Amino acid sequence: MHAHNHIAIGVKTIALDEDGFLVNPNDWSTQVAEYFSAADGVLLTDAHWQVIQFARDYYRTFGIGPMPKVIVKGLNRQLGCEQYSIKMLYSLFHETPARRICKYAGTPQPAGCT
Repeated sequence: MHAHNHIAIGVKTIALDEDGFLVNPNDWSTQVAEYFSAADGVLLTDAHWQVIQFARDYYRTFGIGPMPKVIVKGLNRQLGCEQYSIKMLYSLFHETPARRICKYAGTPQPAGCT
């Protein structure tokens, strides 16, 4: 049994796994996303929130966090335009977008993602 880390959000104490992801995706709130992004020095904009919301919805449907290409395709379909690209995800969520998106969205990271 691993010892979990915890973060305090308001009055709630939330368990994190050894990689710093939520143990229980149901513990997620917008404050959790803001906590993680602030720790990374990322200021969340509407574009970030669209991606985070997409990842939450995808997780609820499929039980896994989405890969970046799934996010790009899904969001562009939802929005009816080619607004999102892998390059844009990298500019929004620096270096490791899949990992950060899933972390901020409170979902497990996609398989094979570091």
